[in-house]
Amino acid sequence: MEIKNHGYIFQKFIPLQEHELTSFEQLAGSYAIIQSEGRWLICYNRWRKQWELPAGGCEADETPKQCAVRELYEETGQIAAELSFYGVLKSRNIQNDNVKYNPVYYGVIEQLMPFVENEETACILLWDMRAAIEAIDEVDLALLQAINLLSLKRLV
Repeated sequence: MEIKNHGYIFQKFIPLQEHELTSFEQLAGSYAIIQSEGRWLICYNRWRKQWELPAGGCEADETPKQCAVRELYEETGQIAAELSFYGVLKSRNIQNDNVKYNPVYYGVIEQLMPFVENEETACILLWDMRAAIEAIDEVDLALLQAINLLSLKRLV
């Protein structure tokens, strides 16, 4: 598996309550981390030629949660009945050391709806984190590993 870097390095995942988001001056776009059938939903970005988690920037007057819901739908065609706030992803730009914080939302979808290719996403996959895939984004992989570990701890 090739791990691609697009200028950011994973720093850490910070679990917190959604009301604590106000302590972050500038938030970047939101992530929608989805589990289905015990696996993780990832999508293939045709522009970057890699697997990624559904995520993207907020539009004007959009809350972080609304952003996660919209990005999930735009990139994968999926709708989660409920998304729960999990915390923020902290990453650092390797060229200028700027730090960004991305809100992370988690949800479960019992059965995926049919996927329709779109301008950004070529296909989607339920990934068990063991099956061979081509390239994946470095920050997304690290975030998924952190969320997977957190989810396993919550089950115990």
